Amino acid sequence: MVTGLRFDISAILITNALFISLSLMPWGSEQSFFRRIILKMVYMLTNSICFFFQVGDTIFFPFVYKRSTGDIFKFLGLGDDTADVLPSVLKDYWYMVIVWILLIVLTYVMYTFTGRKSIKNSKTEQKHPVTSFTVASYLVFLGLIVMGCRGGWQLKSIDTVDASDLAPPHDIPLVMNSPFSILITYYRPVLEDKKLTKKTDAVKHYSPIHNPSKGNFRRLNVVTIIMESMSKEYIGALNNRHHTHTPFLDSLISQSLIFDDAYSDGKKSIEGIPAVVASLPSWMNTAFITSPYSDDQVTCLAGLLKQEGYRTAFFHGGHEGTMGFDLFCKKGGFDYYYGKKSYNNDADYDGYWGIRDEPFFQYFAKELDTIRQPFYAAIFSISSHHPFILPEKYKKIFVQKKGDLPIMRCIEYSDYSLKKFFEAASKMPWYDSTIFVITADHTGPSLDPFYSNRLGMYQVPIIYYMPHSNLKGKSHITTQQVDIMPSVLDYIHYPEAYFSFGSSVFDSTLTDHYAINYLNDVYQIQKYPWCLQMVGNKVQAFYNYQTDSLLQNNLMDKSIKAQDTLSGILRKVVETYNYSVIHNQMKMKKGGI
Repeated sequence: MVTGLRFDISAILITNALFISLSLMPWGSEQSFFRRIILKMVYMLTNSICFFFQVGDTIFFPFVYKRSTGDIFKFLGLGDDTADVLPSVLKDYWYMVIVWILLIVLTYVMYTFTGRKSIKNSKTEQKHPVTSFTVASYLVFLGLIVMGCRGGWQLKSIDTVDASDLAPPHDIPLVMNSPFSILITYYRPVLEDKKLTKKTDAVKHYSPIHNPSKGNFRRLNVVTIIMESMSKEYIGALNNRHHTHTPFLDSLISQSLIFDDAYSDGKKSIEGIPAVVASLPSWMNTAFITSPYSDDQVTCLAGLLKQEGYRTAFFHGGHEGTMGFDLFCKKGGFDYYYGKKSYNNDADYDGYWGIRDEPFFQYFAKELDTIRQPFYAAIFSISSHHPFILPEKYKKIFVQKKGDLPIMRCIEYSDYSLKKFFEAASKMPWYDSTIFVITADHTGPSLDPFYSNRLGMYQVPIIYYMPHSNLKGKSHITTQQVDIMPSVLDYIHYPEAYFSFGSSVFDSTLTDHYAINYLNDVYQIQKYPWCLQMVGNKVQAFYNYQTDSLLQNNLMDKSIKAQDTLSGILRKVVETYNYSVIHNQMKMKKGGI
C-alpha cells in the first residue's frame, strides 16, 4: 500500500486537474462566490465520482479479482441489466453506500475547514506584487504537479503495468486504485503489435490455422451448455470433497469424458461466451465485445457448421442485447437468438437477469425439437448469479447450509434445471445423435484459499457427453474454454481448415496442451504441473502447482527447463493473438485466408 502512494498521487492530481487549474487562476478573492462556491462544487463532484468507483470496486472485486478498467462505460451501456440489477446491489451492499456517503461528508468537512482558515488568513494578508520569486514558485509548483501526474521523473508516465514491478501478481490490485486504472486503460491502446519471441525460445512455431480433420465428416448435432458461475469447486465429482451441490452433474460426469485440469479464459460472462462459442479469448484489459476490435471478423462454431448445412441457435434467458451477445451471435453465424422476449412469459422472469433456469431449459428442449437437423445450439443459464434469488416454490427445497455461500442453493437449483432438461431431451429423436459440451462462463465466489488464488479462480468443468458413445473417462490434459470449438470440430471430423486460438483435446499428435489467462496486466500459462506468470516480456513467477497449489514457492530462478518451454509458448501465442486481433486476421475463407 505504501508503494501504491505513487499511483494514488497520480490519480488525485489527474482527476482534480480542473480544480487545480481553476484554483491557480487569479480570479476573485478568497471571499468571492467563485472561490467559496464554484471551486467547492468542482472539488466535491470530482472526488465523489472517484469515491464511487473505489467503493464500487470493493463490491465487485471478489467476483472478478481486478480493478475496473476503461471498458466499464461500454459495459454499462449494453442491455437493460444495469437498471434491473442496481436495486438488488444497493439492497445487499447498503453499508457500502453509507461508506461512500461518509467519505463525501468527510471530504466536505475537511474542505470547509481549510477554506475557513484560508479566508481568515486572507483578511490579514497584504497584497504582494508579482515578482520573479512568485513566478519561479509557480513554475516549481506546476513542475511538481506534472511530475506527480506522471508518477515520477522516469521517461514514460507510469502505467498499470508498472504495478507489477512493485508487487507480486496477486497483490497488484492493492498497489493500484480504481480511478487510475479506469483513466489509464480508457485512453491507452488495448493491444500492442510487438514481437515477443526470441531466437532462444524453446517453441519456434505456433499457428492458429487448423487443418481439416481426417476421416468422414459426421453430421452430429452439437449442443453447448454454459452454466453461470459453475466453478469446479462446486461439483462433487471434480472437487475431491465429500459434499456436492451438483448431484445430477455428478451422475452425468460418470458417463462422460471430463478434464480435471480445465480453465476458463476470463472472469466475466462477456469474456467467457466468445471463448466457448468462438474460441476467442480476451487476453487484454477489456472484453473483446467492448474492445475497439469488436467489428473484426470472427470464426465461430456456428458459422463454420452453418457452411456445412447446420441450423444454428443461441439461447439466453436474459434481455435481448445484454452484454452485446445478440450482435456477437449474429456476427458469428447463429441463425436464431432466443432471449427473454422470445420466451414471452414474464411469469417466469426473476426480476433481475431474465427467465429462470428451469422453465427456460424446458423451452430450450422444446425449441430444439423444432429445428431441422443437423443443428448447433448453445445455451447460457442465468439463475446462479447475484442476487441469488430462487423461485418461491424451491426456497424450502434448496436451503443454504451452514458455511455455504449464498450462491450454493442457486447452483443446486441450476443443476436440478439441467437434470430436467436432459430428462426431456432424452425422449426426443435428436438426442442420441448429439454431442453435448457442458462448461461454465467463469468461476463463482469462493472462500477457499486455492479457488481464490491466481490458478484456482479459473478452474471450471469442461465435460463432453454423447449418449451411447465411447466419450467416457477422466483426462489429466490441461485444457481451456477456447479448446472447445476445435475439439468438437475434430470429433466430428470437420472437413475444412479454420482459425482458432485453441487446440483439440482429441489430437493425439499434439504434445502441448495448456491454458492461458490474463488479469491485471499479467499473462498466465499453465500446463500440468507447471504455472508461469509473465508481465510484458518478463517472466515474474514460476510454480509447480501439483506440489504447491497455493503458489507460494516461486521457482523462477531454479533453471527448470519447463520454464523456458512455457515462456516460449506464451510469447508466441500472445504475439500471434495481438497481431491477429489488431489486423483483423481471425477468419478464413474456404480454401484459404
